[in-house]
Amino acid sequence: MKKQFKYLLLSTTLLVLSASLCQADDAENNSQLLCAVTEVIECDVLGECVERTAAAAALPDFLLIDIEAKKIVEATGDGVRETRFSTSTTTGGMTILTGIDGLRGWSAVLSDNNRRLTASISDELAGFVVFGACRAER
Repeated sequence: MKKQFKYLLLSTTLLVLSASLCQADDAENNSQLLCAVTEVIECDVLGECVERTAAAAALPDFLLIDIEAKKIVEATGDGVRETRFSTSTTTGGMTILTGIDGLRGWSAVLSDNNRRLTASISDELAGFVVFGACRAER
């Protein structure tokens, strides 16, 4: 009986581990990510920073990042804003994106198997730091 319990426990543990490893691998290899903007901080030229909602910073609540097509598309509302990025580099388990949108430059880091988003957007008058959570879009 003890031997059967050990095999059952081992089988269950392996099943749980394989499911979580496959899920992490799917997120890392998937080229389309749906990201929710969770926090936005805006800083002005005087160094004063304030926390904003995505709407107050004129950002969508959700973004669709397509790494293969090199574009980020607004995934909320009726408007379909889109920006393209010129650089996509993967290093140390992180994906780094950079681009230009109008007169603003931006960069983004996708970490934790593409589950976390940290981005900065700046122009001559202000800068924004954006945080988000992502999942693979299937």
